[in-house]
Amino acid sequence: YGDVLPLGWARMVAVAEAVTGLLIFGALVAKFVSRRQDELVREIHRVTFEERLERVQTNLHLVLSELQTIRTICDAGTTPLERVGARLESAVLVFAGELRTIHDLLYEPQRSLDVPVLAAILASLASSLRTLSELLACLPQDLSRTPILDATLHTLSGLAEDICAECVPQAY
Repeated sequence: YGDVLPLGWARMVAVAEAVTGLLIFGALVAKFVSRRQDELVREIHRVTFEERLERVQTNLHLVLSELQTIRTICDAGTTPLERVGARLESAVLVFAGELRTIHDLLYEPQRSLDVPVLAAILASLASSLRTLSELLACLPQDLSRTPILDATLHTLSGLAEDICAECVPQAY
């Protein structure tokens, strides 16, 4: 109740003991909080990564569908070439964006893709590239390509080569 007080060097030991007790309690609480926070951050990264993969797969299917629609329109020859060119440019821009995302996912060192997910993405990618190649071959010669379309096709070519080099084993 304050009637017994440490004196001299014992007073310094009592102060050090009180400070040490508070520091140990604070360190213990901080350790528990940081561990829980690390778990939550890991979970957020995992969920974000999985959502990103699902979004890539969905967008690749949409790109493939749009390229097939443009191919059908091109074969029918009923739509003006300007509209075909505009739709093609739009689809190719989205396709290039998805290829960049796939490239980033493959070269991201923190996470690795599961084999079935990677196989599905690469199958959609191969189908989209094949459809794009067929579409470009069937386009009329008088269709004028915009600089944006040419630059995007060049980017697509480089990204596709990088992705294929990463995923397809080299034959020696």
